[in-house]
Amino acid sequence: MTFVFVFVFYSLFIGYIRHLRELFQVDPADYMLAICGNDALRELSSPGKSGSFFYLTQDDRFMIKTVKKSEVKVSCLPHCLLYLFIL
Repeated sequence: MTFVFVFVFYSLFIGYIRHLRELFQVDPADYMLAICGNDALRELSSPGKSGSFFYLTQDDRFMIKTVKKSEVKVSCLPHCLLYLFIL
């Protein structure tokens, strides 16, 4: 018997993430290799208060947080990005 696992990665707020990468001078190719390369992401030992999981890339440069649909609707990311650009 063979099992096939499918991994689906949704990136929310793509435009905002791109602006953050530009702001912090992160090369898009480096970002993609860190997230989607051959090295596995490391799961942090305990989930956050919301029950979300956090993952780190092997080079410790990027963190991924899982979110529930209800969290997406009330995301503060656009406001945080605006704050960064005002600084």
